[in-house]
Order: sequence, then C-alpha cells, then structure tokens
Amino acid sequence: MSKLEVVNYIIENKKIPQEFNDYVIVQISDLHNKSFGKNNINLINKIDQISPQVVLITGDIIDGENKNFQVSLDLLKDLSTKYKVYHITGNHEQKALVKRYKKLYEEYFKKLHDLSAIHLDNEKVQIKKGNSHINIYGLTIPFGYYKYLFDKDKSTDLEENFLQKNLPFINKNEYNILLAHTPFYFDDYEKWGGDLILAGHVHGGIIRLPIVGGLLSPNRKFFPKYDLGKYDKNDSTMIVTKGLGGSKVLFRINCKPEIVKITLKSKNY
Repeated sequence: MSKLEVVNYIIENKKIPQEFNDYVIVQISDLHNKSFGKNNINLINKIDQISPQVVLITGDIIDGENKNFQVSLDLLKDLSTKYKVYHITGNHEQKALVKRYKKLYEEYFKKLHDLSAIHLDNEKVQIKKGNSHINIYGLTIPFGYYKYLFDKDKSTDLEENFLQKNLPFINKNEYNILLAHTPFYFDDYEKWGGDLILAGHVHGGIIRLPIVGGLLSPNRKFFPKYDLGKYDKNDSTMIVTKGLGGSKVLFRINCKPEIVKITLKSKNY
C-alpha cells in the first residue's frame, strides 16, 4: 500500500473575505483509478481527518487506458455526500472519450450527473458564506494541447486569450480560484487574473532528485518547469500537486502520493 501524505499550504490574500478566513480546501488530482485500501478507505479517512469545507479535484481521476471507471465513481459518491465537491476534466478523461472507451465514458458521465459532485466544464461557481463569496472556475483544455515529445506538431501554446474566450467573465476585484489540470500555462492563468491556480498532471516528476526536483514529465520531457509545490507570479499563486496515482509509469521514487490541504487567510482579518 502506498503511503499518503498531507501537504499544507496557507494562502493569504487581501481579496479573501473575512468570512473565508481559515476556510479549508482539499485538492486531489490524478487518481488514475488507484485505490488506497478497499474502496479507497485510506484516502477517504485522510480527507475526513482534514474535514474541509470543499474538495477540488483537478482532473485525471480516471485512467484513459483503463475501462473500469467504478473506482472514481465510488470515491466521488462518498465524498459528495459529506462535502461540496467540484471537479474538472484532465487529459485522461478526454482520452477515454475521444480515443478509447467513448460509450463507456458517456455512461460514466451520465452516472456522475446523479451525484452531488459538480463538474465544471469552462464554468464558474460561487461559494457563499454570509454576505460574501469567492469564485471557482473550472478550465477544460482540449486534448490536442497535450502534446508528446515526438508529435509532428509540437506547438503547445494556447490560442491567444484562450481563457478569456472560454471562461465566464472574471471580476478581478473578487477572489478567483482556477482549477486547471496542467500547470504548463501558468503565464496564461496569471494574465487572465487567477488569484489561486490549482493544477496537477505532472505527478511530481515521478522520480524526484535531490536539489534538481522532478525528472519526468507526461509530455516525455525531462525536468518539467512546474513539477511540484507553490509558484508565485505577480499577484497569482499556483499550487501543483504530485497527485495520487499514475498511468503507464506506475512507480514513483521519492515522490509519495499526496493530498493538498489549503487554508485561506484574509489579510483584512
């Protein structure tokens, strides 16, 4: 059994309302159908110990190489009975849909609609407390942007103003959280106006080396720029999680599966 670790971040921002001071978020990502104990009981217990106000899932909860989606359905069903749960599409959800198991994935997605977990597909939701709120946006990046090293067309730059064209209007005077599966477009996320960006995809680099950091990237490149941890640019902060599972490369070295706990702090409090 893989040992799970909980990684803690405290995020301070003057735009966080006082009502959201000490608001606790759990981020999980890249489960890839992995189970931590029977019915993921160890993962669920860890999250229950944190007791978050909301659970945010940043993609690849399923594995595009595996047609059994029941692991993720069972997990979402359990979590959504206890917490607000929002999740987005990663490249593996898209792979299952467009390349592998289209009918099965469509059935899976219909079952998701019966759960309380909410899928954000280029959509926004407001989380309210008292008379205040924060915004959560869920970004879907099309499968074609997830390029591999030897693809003939290796251009992976997002179309200009991609986020502005695809996401609802952003009020930059409010606190805005963006769920984005891949961290590689941090410059675009910052330009758009995200205060806190939550991402995964890179699996921490799979093999972590002292000083250097993560070795491997899902796009088959060495030493990914954004592999793990907290990154800041101007007024934007991005947290990249190692995630929980893996696809094809199933082992990890010095790279434990993790749950991210985020505590918001209002600078006005």
